[in-house]
Amino acid sequence: MATIYRAQYLVPGDAPPVEGGAFLAEDGMIAARGTLAELQRAYPEAPVVDFGEAIIAPLLVNAHTHLELTDFPRWAAKAGMAEDPSGFVDWILRLIKTKKSLVGRDYQLSVANGIEQSLAYGVGTVGDILAYYPAREAYRSSSLDGLLFLETLGQDPALIRQAEQRLDQALKEGQGGRVEVGLSPHSPYTIRGEYLERLYRRCRQQGLRCSTHLAESPDEVEFIEHGRGPIASCFYPFVGWENYLPPTSHMRPVAYLDKHGGFFQENLLVHGVQLNDDEIELLARKGMHLALCPRSNAKLKVGRAPAGKLLNAGVNLCLGTDSLASCDSLSIWDEMAFAARWFRGELDAPTLFAMATSGGARALGLHERLGTLGVGKQAGFQILKPKTKVAAAEIFDYFISPGCGADIAQVYHHGRAQLSGLDP
Repeated sequence: MATIYRAQYLVPGDAPPVEGGAFLAEDGMIAARGTLAELQRAYPEAPVVDFGEAIIAPLLVNAHTHLELTDFPRWAAKAGMAEDPSGFVDWILRLIKTKKSLVGRDYQLSVANGIEQSLAYGVGTVGDILAYYPAREAYRSSSLDGLLFLETLGQDPALIRQAEQRLDQALKEGQGGRVEVGLSPHSPYTIRGEYLERLYRRCRQQGLRCSTHLAESPDEVEFIEHGRGPIASCFYPFVGWENYLPPTSHMRPVAYLDKHGGFFQENLLVHGVQLNDDEIELLARKGMHLALCPRSNAKLKVGRAPAGKLLNAGVNLCLGTDSLASCDSLSIWDEMAFAARWFRGELDAPTLFAMATSGGARALGLHERLGTLGVGKQAGFQILKPKTKVAAAEIFDYFISPGCGADIAQVYHHGRAQLSGLDP
């Protein structure tokens, strides 16, 4: 049944906010948009859901997250690993130590918890990295859209062959729920060069979306370029890779990834903290997308991404929460609020909102049906009821204010309300 939805403000994401704006949803899709009067004249039989003094906005896109680590804070506390890490590699070691006591069901429940939290935070689309492939079952009954990137890494050739067999089987079994399946070669410092090249070649040949962590920390730069530092001296021995230290490349991570075939538009890059001007220009020239995770970067003390330079160069930027192993919530509203302070003077409020919606959808290759409330797009939206009056000119500033996500009154996925008992 066709239904008209109306509020004090409609923020479609592909046009300025409309006071008294409304749209018509039918069969989970947006069929028309305009003022309430216009839509009622065109569709006199359609019932109207009027949210009153509220804001209708698109569902948000969490372009980079690890929902299988949603329960990490509880796991870490139980394992005695709850204190703050001393650095990036120390954080990795704590993560590995914490995961050693887990079983498959832990990851399954953690993904399900992450999905539930994402829905409550007004997220409609995710770029989720998954290392424990069976946990994708949690998506089968979920209304979330997006990409489920199957993570892989390794240095030992024998173990890599086993990893490829698991990957082959997971890809053969296909997607779960509404999420499409892609690949995530973890990072330049965790994958043997020839394996990295095979993965990227496979993505190109099979049309698979891909995502790679890149240039996240100074430790990564030092290891890739010079073959030394904490990754070489602490991480590799800890995971039994001390006999697989790669030769010194004399290349920074971006050049290394380019050499191994990682620069194609379907490969969503993540973090990009350690980028220089020439590397930013290369990303722009190649048409790459980059997911920024400022709260995670701040917590791990790896630095600040050159967001303003990336934006000015024309790189499509989006936002991700990373995981609850390095972030305090799975809320993209919280990520926007933090990013507004973290990148003060570089990214304004409308830009941050675009990164959290249309930018994320474009980065995941889903912009034709998600990311805005345009005609022909899915009817995925959320209703915010501000505690104080918000003028039209203040909407985007309101969106990046701390606590904005707490004003969510209802979320709709595919034209259906998700949060019970909160309909107007």
